[in-house]
Amino acid sequence: MLITGAARGLGLATARAFLALGAGVAVNDRDPGPAESAVAGLKSEGRVAAAPADVATVTGCRQAVAQTIRAFGRLDILVNNAAINIEKPIADWDEDLWDRHLDVVLKGAFFATQAALPYLRANRGAVVNVASELGLRGVRDNVGYCAAKGGIVNLTRALALELAPDVRVNSVCPGPIDTPLMRECAIASGDPDAYYRQYAAYNVLGRVADPSEIAKAILFLASPRAAMITGVAFAIDGGSTAGQETGVGGGSR
Repeated sequence: MLITGAARGLGLATARAFLALGAGVAVNDRDPGPAESAVAGLKSEGRVAAAPADVATVTGCRQAVAQTIRAFGRLDILVNNAAINIEKPIADWDEDLWDRHLDVVLKGAFFATQAALPYLRANRGAVVNVASELGLRGVRDNVGYCAAKGGIVNLTRALALELAPDVRVNSVCPGPIDTPLMRECAIASGDPDAYYRQYAAYNVLGRVADPSEIAKAILFLASPRAAMITGVAFAIDGGSTAGQETGVGGGSR
């Protein structure tokens, strides 16, 4: 299997979850150093190989798939996890920042799937795309990420229709996850503690998820136990997208 953006955070937790069940896992990162470092830390846990490539490009997507095939001889699960998230108001966005979000998140998922498709079809495999609760609803000052993740949700639906019955395609839509990417956003906000409190308060369970919780959902959707599931946007958000809880008289919680 291949996991993009797997050198840290959710991708790394997902690699661990699959390794624990005996899967061979190709760890992708844009740069060789982080990919190889992650592999070194995972080697004691199972069969793992580095697949460094920039999945924001078509060439990089093909390289990542080719390295997976060289390492394991097959590819039956693809997890499109690579992401970027820079929070700015719309006036501060430029073309480069917009393109980076769309290229890493949306273009990468599409062309990695395209490159993997012959192998996925041969093995009746599965694709799991990592979207976000922000692919199901918007927030201010994060327009590029919301747009890219919203694209992932509908890309999943369209691919599920086109690739059935040979390949299942699903997406997970996590709420806030305690990953290096979230920590970087928290630091950039100027008040990390307040940032975490704000995001924990977004959902009725009142907390930020651990990456391992999302990894378990990815593992399920890729597994034979989900054989009748395709085209879903599986929200794992503590109830955030269910709606807003209100108190007596309509006051906010």
